[in-house]
Parts: sequence; C-alpha cells; structure tokens
Amino acid sequence: MNVPVVLPIRAEAEDPINDRIHPNLPKSPSLLCIYASFRSGKSVLVNNMILNPAFLRGLLDRWYVFSPTARNDSSCRFLLDERNVDIIDEYSDDILQSILDLQLETDKDDREGIGMVFDDAIQYLNKRNSVGNFLATRFRHYNIKYLIYVSQSFKALDTKIRANAKGVIIMKISNQVELEKIQAEYDGFVDGNFMRLYKYCLNDQPYSFMYLNIDASPPEVFLRFERKIYPSESIPKTEDIGEDELSDIKNNHYR
Repeated sequence: MNVPVVLPIRAEAEDPINDRIHPNLPKSPSLLCIYASFRSGKSVLVNNMILNPAFLRGLLDRWYVFSPTARNDSSCRFLLDERNVDIIDEYSDDILQSILDLQLETDKDDREGIGMVFDDAIQYLNKRNSVGNFLATRFRHYNIKYLIYVSQSFKALDTKIRANAKGVIIMKISNQVELEKIQAEYDGFVDGNFMRLYKYCLNDQPYSFMYLNIDASPPEVFLRFERKIYPSESIPKTEDIGEDELSDIKNNHYR
C-alpha cells in the first residue's frame, strides 16, 4: 500500500508578461489592493503602473480605469491622452458587465490582456452583490492581468476582494484606527512586524509606501518596489534613525 504523500499539482504555464517585468513587481495575473489616505500619492502610483516603462507600459492591450475624479485630477492628465486607456467616470454594473461580455466574445487564446482599476472604490462598490465585488473571484476568467482596487477605507472593501488579493500596498494612513485594522489583518503574515515595517517604509521619504507580496512563500515586504526589506533584512527601529538621516528623508520628494 502506497504511503499517502500529497503530490504537487502541475503548475500552469507562466504568463509571458512575468518574463518582461522587474521581479519586484506583482506577477500577472494579480489582484492588488491599495490603501491610502487623501493626498498620499495614490494617483501618481496608479499612473506609474500604467504609463511608466519600468512598470507595465506596453504589456497590456487595454486598461479600464473606473474613477469619478481622474478627469479633474492634474496628476492623471497623461492618462487621458493614452490610446489604450479608457477612463470611466461613473461606475455601473451594466457598464462593467458589458466590458466583461466583450472579453468573452473572443476565443480564449485571442482574448485581449487587460488591466482594470477601481479608484476610490468604496464610493461606488458599496453593494455587496455588485459585479465589481464578485469580479475579484473570477477575474482570470476574463484575462484580466491586473485588477487594482484603491480605497481609503480598509474594511469597506468587500471580503471577497481582500481575500483574493495577491498584493497589498499601504500608503500614508492618517486614521490610526484604520491603520490598526490593517495591522490586525496582515500582522500574522510578517510575524508581528507589520507596524515596524510600515513605519520604516513611510518614513523613508515623502509619498513612500509599503508593498506586501502575499503571494510569495513566505510573504515578502518591499520598500516601494525598489528593495525587499522582509524577511531578508533587519529593519532599524524608527527611533534608531539619526537626526541627519531624518532631515534627508524630509527633504526628498517621491513625485
């Protein structure tokens, strides 16, 4: 009688996009959650994800950006001129479903690889049964390479979205209660080091952020997308950073 050893399932073929992006970036397909307070640099980050050649520019056939504010945000002005970027001012289940239906009209092998962003998502994904919430569980079916939800409120994002996230980006969170909710959710992934890692990333320079790669085993934390800081490195406590270094941090600019 054979010993009941659990055998690995044959892995799916790797997405070719992953051979062309920097290894620090989220692999395709990915669902990303970005948590950020007002004026924390989230629009600049989303713009870089779409337009910056060092990120994903030219790797997807089309981006759909659901945003009630993008047309009035000066940091998004370059998105408006992009041929393969559709800005959708008002969310509705019907509009989103029509995009998904269009994807399914094409054979799987010929289907466009697309990205989708829900900016300030809680403003319009407030119904638990909305198409935008359920998309988190089946986005690969539509050949969505990157599905990005941006929110100022952590718990306001549906549990289906949070549970299916491969990566989490935490920018400046002004509300301490909100930050503690995020800490409670992800502290276990980093052996209780969440707050120390978050403070280290946010104190590095203005508009900085912490990127948590949940998909890695074990989970990894990056200072922005530039350098892995966990679990491979020892992170100094905030109070151990010298006055000269703090002064340099405050005088730098991310944007």
